Amino acid sequence: MKGKKMPAGPDFFEKTKQTLAKRAGQVCSNPDCKRPTSGPHSDESKAVNLGEAAHIRAARKDQARYDPKMTDEERRDISNGIWLCRECAKKMDLDEAQYPVELLIKWKELHEKWISDGKPDDSGREVIVKDGGTGSIVSNEGPGIGLDIQHHGKGPAERIVVEGSGVGELITNSGQGTGKRIVSTGGGPASESHVIVNRPVNMAMGMGVTTVVKDCDSCGRTVQFSKVIQGFAGDREPKAEVRCPYCGGVNII
Repeated sequence: MKGKKMPAGPDFFEKTKQTLAKRAGQVCSNPDCKRPTSGPHSDESKAVNLGEAAHIRAARKDQARYDPKMTDEERRDISNGIWLCRECAKKMDLDEAQYPVELLIKWKELHEKWISDGKPDDSGREVIVKDGGTGSIVSNEGPGIGLDIQHHGKGPAERIVVEGSGVGELITNSGQGTGKRIVSTGGGPASESHVIVNRPVNMAMGMGVTTVVKDCDSCGRTVQFSKVIQGFAGDREPKAEVRCPYCGGVNII
């Protein structure tokens, strides 16, 4: 008499684990880690695995991010998995509030795109902001270019990421020149802006542009002031100090 076949549980099949590892390039998907998850063993015929196929929504009750509405089939599906190093996998399960489902899904999406684009050495520039602050400020008051980026790789010329809250980059211009110029000739996009909202905020944007024509507060001459925000999450749009190209007086826009 043949034994009954046991139903599959919520754990990932071995093939699913291998596919997650390959899609992640055997690199931890945490953007602040990115450590390799495989390496050489002292025995030349072996390799060391330091990675783990972690559940985004938990496999079982009393585990982080458990969703009682999911079936075991959905829990073990590859869409519910993310490849991490063992340290990050443990950390994300010990602090569910800091590592919600939405954040892990975004990590996975950005990481797989990062792998597809050729990893960060193909990126000309990266600005990453976590939980407040401003990553980069570019100001131009004259006829030239405030920031000039020339990139020839396959990845993006620049990647700006804001996680939680903060400003990725604030660009101001009040002269006849250009605040920022990006030239990408290797096939990749000129600029990418990603905003990962993992807490309540009143505003979030990939890019915002403000142009104001006003009389300078100091000398009274009419000036066109512009402000560009790349990547923002917070309670209110940040103000910027813009200097008059004629007298150097500070104006707030």
